[in-house]
Amino acid sequence: MGLSVAKIRNSVMTGDDARSRVSIRYYPRNYPGITMWAETLAALRRELLKIRQGWRIGQTGNYETVYSEARRLAFAVVAGDRFTGIEGERDPRLTRKRGPKTKERVDRNATYEQLAFEIDLSELANPLPPDEACSTWFLVIHADDDHIRMEISLPVEVRKDGFVGEWVERILIDPVPTSGAVAPIEPGEDDDDDGEPMVTRAA
Repeated sequence: MGLSVAKIRNSVMTGDDARSRVSIRYYPRNYPGITMWAETLAALRRELLKIRQGWRIGQTGNYETVYSEARRLAFAVVAGDRFTGIEGERDPRLTRKRGPKTKERVDRNATYEQLAFEIDLSELANPLPPDEACSTWFLVIHADDDHIRMEISLPVEVRKDGFVGEWVERILIDPVPTSGAVAPIEPGEDDDDDGEPMVTRAA
């Protein structure tokens, strides 16, 4: 996969450190969560790009990832519930409904898993941008009172209610001790404009 446990933990700790610096009353209440998401993803990108093994920044359709075209892998940062990072009574769920961009990628994960041993995946990947022609794994993060729990997991279903409903693989990572941690808050997918010009009122 090309992504070590140390790189994951370092990225999460970087995000949490940045979060701690904006967790004061002058900032909007959701800003620590936004900072946690943005700084964790930025740190993960730095960790992977600096090893010079073909990792790139993915932003097609305003969906933020780090990806490797050669490995056909992409990683996104998301928030999970209290079952994240542990072997609990059920698999974790993400803390917010997913939009169309996530559903496209999760559906593609399921297709790749089903067809991996039947056809050449390059035939499926050719029409897509390189940061979408891959399996998209989630770095799932959950913050509790004194730890940040995390896992790298591959989703293969978004249910009708908009929540991820099934994972084909989960890789649990040892938690990071901290205090005052918050869950990452991603930009809303409904706000994506796919890079198209916005309609504005004439002057």
